[in-house]
Amino acid sequence: MNCPNCQTSNPDGARFCLNCGTPLESARRPVEGERKFVTVLFADVVDSTAMGERLDPEQVIEIMNGAFAFLNVAVAKYEGTVARLMGDAVLAFFGAPVAHEDDAERAVRAGLEIQAAAKEYEQGIKANYGLDFNVRVGINTGLAVLAIVGDEIKTEYTAMGDTTNVAARLQSAAEPGTVLISADSYHLVKELFEFNPRGATEVKGKSAPIETYEVLAPKAVPGKVRGLEGLTSPLVGRASEFQLVHDKLEEVRQGRGAFVAVIGEAGLGKSRLLAEVRKLANADSQSQVVWLEGRALSYGRAITYYPWQQVVRGTVGAHAGDTPATIRERLRLTRNRYGLPDDDLPFLEALLGVETEESSQTLMGLAGDTLVEHIIKATRD
Repeated sequence: MNCPNCQTSNPDGARFCLNCGTPLESARRPVEGERKFVTVLFADVVDSTAMGERLDPEQVIEIMNGAFAFLNVAVAKYEGTVARLMGDAVLAFFGAPVAHEDDAERAVRAGLEIQAAAKEYEQGIKANYGLDFNVRVGINTGLAVLAIVGDEIKTEYTAMGDTTNVAARLQSAAEPGTVLISADSYHLVKELFEFNPRGATEVKGKSAPIETYEVLAPKAVPGKVRGLEGLTSPLVGRASEFQLVHDKLEEVRQGRGAFVAVIGEAGLGKSRLLAEVRKLANADSQSQVVWLEGRALSYGRAITYYPWQQVVRGTVGAHAGDTPATIRERLRLTRNRYGLPDDDLPFLEALLGVETEESSQTLMGLAGDTLVEHIIKATRD
């Protein structure tokens, strides 16, 4: 190809003119991407520059590799995509290449797990290096262009556009150890988490402040995320089903348990029926029923006993974002309050994935079926 600047003939595939260095048109590839609605998560280690000044480079690499391990695990658990590792930060997005109806929720849950893991990781960093270790997380939802960018030497699949830029700015505005999200993300997950509104926040590159919210924890009792907001229509045409569940609820109050299976096509009102029953369960202030809920979700399918984990967490008052040490303390308080057998604790810790070295030793010698029996007994207790 002839150079447009000096007309020198260049071999096919050359990216620059061999004579004057001008970029050649044949080397300029158009970016082929797709516009998608995604939630972008940006996580950054606080004061990594100061860490580099105080520590040997090999020590910094060791610390950051440990950090990337739990950052990547949290994103992968909720089926997000890690687009880029940037020395002391991670860029990830949820909704591409595979989209889910709850990608914003997945991103927020990943952010909370990152913070919980960072608190646990900090204990080792303080003990070994005498340093504080914190992570900031920013999350934003909107349209982005998903494309493979780069050249013959290096390419990456990434999300480009204002949505990604705002997520990075929110990370910078977040307090260390917190998850800060935009209003666009908030409106998708506000019924699922507890928040501290941060109000209008100035972010670099935006002409006007944007509303932001600090995520505190998952709600103990999640609200409704589907349907028309604020609309609660009367329950129609389900009198026999409602009466059946009502009768079973009365039996619960008398000390007799039951199982009720609610089966039907999507949109027939299964969730609506259960919401009505839940309202009924709490209507009598003299005889309230404890409501514990576990959901089978796609990102939990690889986790054994996932719905039961949520039920046990709710029983002991632990949240998904709590540290393992906090959850273990909740288990011990529950044991003391209700007089549970001491030998249940190692199996409940295993169920919730918060084992200590001591409890792991207890489990090590048990065969598969025996271990399952002990976990079932501890859950029943």
